[in-house]
Amino acid sequence: MFLVETWLKEEGAATLIEACPPNYKFYQSIRDNKRGGGIAVIFSDKLSCNEINLGTFTSFEYLAIKVKTDHSLLLITLYRPPKSSPTFLSDFSTLVSAVLTNYDRIIITGDFNIHVNKSGDSNGKDLLNTLDGFGLHQYVTEATHQLGNTLDLVISQPANINNISVSDIAISDHYCVLFEFPFTIHSNRETGATHKRCINESAQQKITELISSRDLLNGHKSLDEMVAGFNSNLKEILDEVAPLKTKRSSRVKTSPWINESVREKKRQCRAAERAWRKSKLEVNRIILKEHIITYNNTIRTERKNYLSKIITDHHNNTRVLFSTIEKVLNPGPVCDMLSLATTPKCEEFAEFFTNKILAHSRP
Repeated sequence: MFLVETWLKEEGAATLIEACPPNYKFYQSIRDNKRGGGIAVIFSDKLSCNEINLGTFTSFEYLAIKVKTDHSLLLITLYRPPKSSPTFLSDFSTLVSAVLTNYDRIIITGDFNIHVNKSGDSNGKDLLNTLDGFGLHQYVTEATHQLGNTLDLVISQPANINNISVSDIAISDHYCVLFEFPFTIHSNRETGATHKRCINESAQQKITELISSRDLLNGHKSLDEMVAGFNSNLKEILDEVAPLKTKRSSRVKTSPWINESVREKKRQCRAAERAWRKSKLEVNRIILKEHIITYNNTIRTERKNYLSKIITDHHNNTRVLFSTIEKVLNPGPVCDMLSLATTPKCEEFAEFFTNKILAHSRP
């Protein structure tokens, strides 16, 4: 999910945590020392993503995410403020020319604040000509703003984007742009396997009958041979009656504060959304917005209650308290500790404790 004009600052991470569904992460870019602006990207933890820096540009804000796929893929979310900047096309061309040579596929999304739907708009013409010169295509053909203009764009190489659509989700003056982009991912999610046998009453009876009808010891004389033969024959019977089945599953985390109250509010939102999309009446749109606000407030309340309970129950456990606060304020991608286990880091670690021990052992 690509978000622009988030209006979030450094402390806005808590807001994005609340916005993220279970098993999702985010990156964000904030506008320093000014109101407005801001970009965020929310993505599934199944994706292996890294934020990269492509330079600084004064005419627009951007957030670039590299995704590990079967081909090198770069996602750029861009926000161009409404006020015209004479350097925008130059800055944008510099950005695009840099990434086209390093990545097989790129997708650029965001609010360009350029009326590409108006044939007489010079900025729109210049932007489309620039994209054509780079061999890129702009896919959005419908209005993405309530005033009827196409401001939010999806740009990529030809034939990369499928099933693009624009939807008014009743929470902004801009509409939501939906599209599909097929690719093969390298999953970050840990997977596990469980092995089970289905042994019911019928299987138990069958196993008993087979054990009674067979010589499980096979005439072995030594104790070790008897035990090995017994185990081997018993395993054959189990495999015959109740074969071992393997089920692979992902270790999916769920938000512990999502309870039945939150689920009920979500169901009410879905019902209100269906009613509004069916009727397209303004009164149903207002009802939907009220349900969305109530749903978001319910999530905040339940999350607050959950964290408050942790703090209350562990008020004497500083480790749990600091860990909880760290997860709330700094939920960034998990650090791979193996990447820190380099020889220089180990030597630095050993030297630190050696010096510390020597300092304390001196008279």
